[in-house]
Amino acid sequence: MDSSLILEEKPHYLDYDGLWKTIITDLFEPFVRFFAPDLYQTINWNIPPDSLEQEFHRVFPEKKGLKFTDKLMKVHLKNGQERWMLIHIEVQGYKDLDFAERMFQYFYRIFDKYHRKIYALAIFTDDDKSFRPTQYTYQFYGTELNYTYNTYKIAEQDEHILLQSDNPFAYAVLAGLYMIKSRNNASKRYQFKRRLFELLIKSQRSEDITYSGALLYFIDYLLDVPSEVTEKLQKEMEPMMEEEGKQVDKTTYPDPPTLKPIYDKIREKAKEKGKKEVALTMLQKGYTVETVAELTGISKKEVTALTSDL
Repeated sequence: MDSSLILEEKPHYLDYDGLWKTIITDLFEPFVRFFAPDLYQTINWNIPPDSLEQEFHRVFPEKKGLKFTDKLMKVHLKNGQERWMLIHIEVQGYKDLDFAERMFQYFYRIFDKYHRKIYALAIFTDDDKSFRPTQYTYQFYGTELNYTYNTYKIAEQDEHILLQSDNPFAYAVLAGLYMIKSRNNASKRYQFKRRLFELLIKSQRSEDITYSGALLYFIDYLLDVPSEVTEKLQKEMEPMMEEEGKQVDKTTYPDPPTLKPIYDKIREKAKEKGKKEVALTMLQKGYTVETVAELTGISKKEVTALTSDL
């Protein structure tokens, strides 16, 4: 199939907020190192961070027309103190003129509840170059307020710099950048998705392997492609995964749907190989062909063939 002829399917709902929240939670340590390297050095990573947004939402229930923080993480510093981190992900692809005010609302509500230091970060995943609110300003007859927070605009990032990064979270940012570049263009999105799959599957870096399950899942859903080319992508990935994807069972993360059939084949082959190794050991210890076949579930013909290896 010529990928240049790929047509967009009818759009369907994707929980982009949920995808970003999940990948930030699963890759939180490299996430902080990517966006705030100075802060990263002060955190005691031996104490696992806690996710507090659900607790915060219970205290301040969501009201109609008002959206509360996407991620609120508690971390411990090396000096024994605590620091609360607010990470708000804005995944909508349009201008939100109330965004800066809402960021300030998150700040004062969190500060009022916890009375801790707050690191706030807004990541903009839209493609509007003119939209990047960085502060909230209030003035009224001598009463003034200026709240400034950290911002990151994915659309402004350099693809080549991200590709050279040694931080696994760069793959998530790349996926976000590729999503923007391929919006309404399924052919481009297919190529971008294939590229990221290849980079992750071929990577030999231990940190990439550790987080590969979460990243592949994130990329698979974020860079959604028409079903007609999913099978094509699977055929292209299968030889590479059989050769490079030796870490298939070293993740507890759900299999990405596009790659699940390949993972299942690899696991089945590994299972059969394990059975044959057990059968060969039993034959070496003097078990009969019939007994080995009965206990391992391998056919008598296959067990007999193994005797040539004795």
